[in-house]
Amino acid sequence: MAERKKTNAPSSIRAFLRNGYSSNRTVYFIGIGGSSMYTLAVLSMRMGFRVLGSDRSANYRTRSLMDMGITVYIGHDPSHIDGADLVIYTGAISEKNPEYLKSLALGIPTLPRAEYLGLLMKDYKNRIGVSGTHGKSTTVAMLDMIFHEASAEPTTLSGAELSGGDLLRIGKGELLIYEACEYKDSFLSFTPSIAIALNLELDHTDYFPDISALQSSFSSAMSNASSFSLINYDDPNLRQIISDIKSPVITFGQSERSDYRYSINNFGDTFTEFTVFRHGVTAGVFKINVPGVHNVTNAAAAISVALEYGIDKDRIAAAMNDFRSIPRRMELVGSRRGREVYYDYAHHPTEIKATISALRLVTGTPITVVFKPHTYSRTASLWDGFLSALSMADHVVMTDIFPAREEPIAQITSRRMSDNLGEKAMFSPDGEVSSYVDSFTCGAIVVMGAGDMEEIKNSLISEP
Repeated sequence: MAERKKTNAPSSIRAFLRNGYSSNRTVYFIGIGGSSMYTLAVLSMRMGFRVLGSDRSANYRTRSLMDMGITVYIGHDPSHIDGADLVIYTGAISEKNPEYLKSLALGIPTLPRAEYLGLLMKDYKNRIGVSGTHGKSTTVAMLDMIFHEASAEPTTLSGAELSGGDLLRIGKGELLIYEACEYKDSFLSFTPSIAIALNLELDHTDYFPDISALQSSFSSAMSNASSFSLINYDDPNLRQIISDIKSPVITFGQSERSDYRYSINNFGDTFTEFTVFRHGVTAGVFKINVPGVHNVTNAAAAISVALEYGIDKDRIAAAMNDFRSIPRRMELVGSRRGREVYYDYAHHPTEIKATISALRLVTGTPITVVFKPHTYSRTASLWDGFLSALSMADHVVMTDIFPAREEPIAQITSRRMSDNLGEKAMFSPDGEVSSYVDSFTCGAIVVMGAGDMEEIKNSLISEP
């Protein structure tokens, strides 16, 4: 994939930041409604900048920003850029975006989101970055709970809501906890003290051609850690790159060869109790009150980092016991005609399998999945994986693919995927999902996907 042309030397941005934070200095965000852009916009406002931005459509984040007094334009127009001192853009925008082109024409310092965060994080002495194909937001939220329990007062940037109901928490300490996304090599712009890799599977196939390209990117990102990188030894794709990582490596997992090994003691429908061992010696017994084996992996990563950080195991245990699932992770949002309705972010085959398995255990009923695939490239590249994962459900209602930044690909449609799944599946336009669910399905309902599915979810829970 062609790389976006560099627009300004990072030195000009550093000079901008060195000159101090002032409400007379304006930072403009193109694509401000995205989760990561939202957090950077709010952080920049709290730092003292005047913040403006735009997005192609309104959502709950753009409305939240406007409630804070931030000017948000719906739609992109070159005139919006006038007066900006610095322009930050999301990787999802086109190189033909009129605001982006105007910033270049005017010579305004212009920087991608990841590089901007990479510069801002230099203000923090300690930085914990969480990467992986799955589980980043949950692990960030767990770390946030632990370090707040330990009175570390971190600043936390997440892709999902934290316990306080926002995507970020502004702390007073020297610690930054953040999601380190691999898309378009974003996390190579970061300078973590501790870099966590939870897992690694093929994804973002519009940018990464194969798993080896992803492995190379992860190896470079983990090598940026100044203290150590924490690697899931159970993940074969991560295990293969351990010898290539330049920073000190600490491993975790269920394998006997892991530095931090965890063993499940008691597994229930809504909780799991497990023991963590450090080099064979018991480090503590912990309990999480969220379902799913995948969440034990997330918790083990957070606990391993906290123990290395020197946090007392009793404080860690208290934080883990208090932790509850974050939004859109098997979130129970209501009911429809006596059937529970859940909302979930799963958009990769592995995530879909984990969610269906956990929901079957929790509900004890048949599972109806309402699924909206996210991007044509991911759907095409992981087609067989999606078929395998969705076949675990009792009923599947497929809706149109959420395109995000992409153009359609021939033969890659939700209707065709529904046909391939057979009698248990059907295709439905977004606006008719409720009637299809009522007429052809039974059991618990989970609305699943990474795109905007608020209207579908709301239509299902709007009736008793």
